[in-house]
Amino acid sequence: MIVVELRRRVADTAAVEAIARVFVPVPGGPAVIEPVDPSELPVLDVILGDGVPDERGATLWPQDGEAYVLALPGALRGSRLWAERVP
Repeated sequence: MIVVELRRRVADTAAVEAIARVFVPVPGGPAVIEPVDPSELPVLDVILGDGVPDERGATLWPQDGEAYVLALPGALRGSRLWAERVP
């Protein structure tokens, strides 16, 4: 199973914290966005609410399953917010 973690750098301390894990629990099914803290759901909606682009510029959604999960690291790669594949 491919798992991507959304991470952010805290402004005050520069500490890195995970805010969500994104994965596809059932092959061929939709991606699941699992927040570390449920109160972060509004933040995740802002970050992911417009979908994410793949390498060709097409917008992907959680319904796109594994393609969506694989597109996250390329779509979110800032110094304060990024997505990273985890083992």
